[in-house]
Amino acid sequence: MEGFWFLVVVYICGNKNKSTCQMDKPVKPDFDEFVKTCTPLLKIPDLEARMRIRVQKIVDDLLDFEPSDNPVENLKQFLRKDENFLGVLLALSNLSQEKLLRIISAKRFAEGDFGPEWGSGAIFRRIKGDDDFAEMIAKLFVEGSKNTLLSSNVADFYLAQLSLPKNWLNIIRDDTLIGNVVRRKLAGEYADQKGAYIEKQIVLLLDEMKVRHAHGQVRFVGKEIDHAIPDLNDPCIMVMVSYLETTSSTQTKTANEQQAIFQRVIGENVRYAGKKERIFVNFADGGGWLARRSDLRKIHAGCHFCLNFKTLDQLEKIIRTFAPINCFV
Repeated sequence: MEGFWFLVVVYICGNKNKSTCQMDKPVKPDFDEFVKTCTPLLKIPDLEARMRIRVQKIVDDLLDFEPSDNPVENLKQFLRKDENFLGVLLALSNLSQEKLLRIISAKRFAEGDFGPEWGSGAIFRRIKGDDDFAEMIAKLFVEGSKNTLLSSNVADFYLAQLSLPKNWLNIIRDDTLIGNVVRRKLAGEYADQKGAYIEKQIVLLLDEMKVRHAHGQVRFVGKEIDHAIPDLNDPCIMVMVSYLETTSSTQTKTANEQQAIFQRVIGENVRYAGKKERIFVNFADGGGWLARRSDLRKIHAGCHFCLNFKTLDQLEKIIRTFAPINCFV
């Protein structure tokens, strides 16, 4: 009789443990539930504090600028004073940095220079070190569509955008107004910093778990993977990360690429059925993805698990469930 009760106890405890293990397994929420946990505009206190300091530093430098009577010389010295000031002028003229780079490339092509496009860093170095180049850039903003150097090579539509407000010197003396201009200029950097923050949180989680991981090209999927566990040669878990607060035409391309990766992962799992199982995880969050719901739906469908900032802690459960012991240090 004692043996009978022992078997009953073993059976009950065994089933209880099995049930507990099943409950602990990660579960992918349906799309509507996933959307409810997304964060349209992520607020990171440390980043907000750093950006406030950065904005104020640029505003203070702008207020410190001493103008001269010559408009071109005035603007040339302004551009040379600080690398950020070119971005401020672009924001005042409502011209993107990318469009300015195209305009400069058009001028170079007209002069027979067919080299690669210069980036913003190269432009500023030339403004600082080449007096003629600095004067040419200053004249672009002062003269706009009337600039004779570019009028025959660049469409008037773009040149007209280079015209600064006549009261631009007064604008940069207004703390509130120029503060908004500077924030607009830093919007791209601000968004990139949020993406970098999320990447850092994932790396911290992996390091705290002592999980081996790598970033780079994974051969069998033919794409660069943000976080491959344990390595790029034979990953058992792959994580792709995207946080967007604004929409972009590349989102559909990204969603389709993620689906293609997922199909290759499924193919590998079928090919090696019973021997190994690879898991593909998407991280997607931000107002940009929420605004393009059809693309976000593809991102959600094209993976084994879909995470966002509020559910990022589920990544540990996914790793502990599916990563073999040799993935840990």
